[in-house]
Amino acid sequence: MKGLARLLPIGLAVLFVAVAASPAPGYVPNTVDFVDGEAVITHWSAGDFPIPVRVTPGLTTDISDGSDRSALDSALATWSNAAGSNAAVFVQREQDLEAGVVDGLNAIEFSNDPALDGSQFVAITFLLTNGDGRILEADMLVNDREIGFTTSAGSDVGLDLETSMVREFGKFLGLASSPVGGFESDQTIDETSAVMYALPRGIGETARALRADDVAGMRSMYPDEGASFASIRGTITQGGSPVFGAQVVAYDPIEGVMVGALTLPDGTFHIDGLPAGRYLMEVLPLTAPVVPARIGGIYSGDDVDTNFQRQFFEVTVRLGAGQNASGLNLEVS
Repeated sequence: MKGLARLLPIGLAVLFVAVAASPAPGYVPNTVDFVDGEAVITHWSAGDFPIPVRVTPGLTTDISDGSDRSALDSALATWSNAAGSNAAVFVQREQDLEAGVVDGLNAIEFSNDPALDGSQFVAITFLLTNGDGRILEADMLVNDREIGFTTSAGSDVGLDLETSMVREFGKFLGLASSPVGGFESDQTIDETSAVMYALPRGIGETARALRADDVAGMRSMYPDEGASFASIRGTITQGGSPVFGAQVVAYDPIEGVMVGALTLPDGTFHIDGLPAGRYLMEVLPLTAPVVPARIGGIYSGDDVDTNFQRQFFEVTVRLGAGQNASGLNLEVS
């Protein structure tokens, strides 16, 4: 913890991504800026995989039977085994280290430091990037002081460690919070919600497996060589003007696949990494419970457009493997 002040070397940027115990800010890439009109997305280089990480020996003080290490390994395997993606992370060794120190190592520190007294976050991930958004180093600080963990699914004695680690490793890989919740209109969490949904799971809740939205994010950012998936691209407008920050959701009711994206300032959207299917389209604003601040990056400002109605469109997009639908222009009111 004492190394956090050394996080900002000249010419580099450090991003802080936190999971809070209450709703807070992961298929939305962590888009932080624009350079010459192109979005800057935090990402690992394909040559970085598999990414080695070093973890605190013994991990959490709440668990003494070794199941915490098994939970961590399972969380890493969940992302590493995402179909159609070449992303992979593995534990290189256990080692005493500090998260937040620029040392060329990717560190996971379970901290019981008294300095964390009263803190509410579950974990914070620090991403050290260069000017084009490439991640050079990633550290994770896990709050073992104030947050109780368990490895027993459904237990009411603490947060499920594997669920927390699966979610945090999505941010480690460059995803931001996702606005894609359950199928219900109030966007409450259910079994269909993305792991990276902006409302995190609480005590007694588990989300150890990726959903279609999470997998599509990995396929989009880190496609496996030779993999072939579909995509939908288009523009959202209101009164002829582009809508920034609109949620665009493609839903295949037959397969139960639901994948979304957010529009850029010019109103364009890209939904990539889709399996073949017949998709219905929906557009909705970033309003409570998932407001722009919960997404972060370029979507955290007050320039995000939210003054339009949620709409379902009588548009069916039929896609085969590797097919792309472009030019889908939808007008909201």
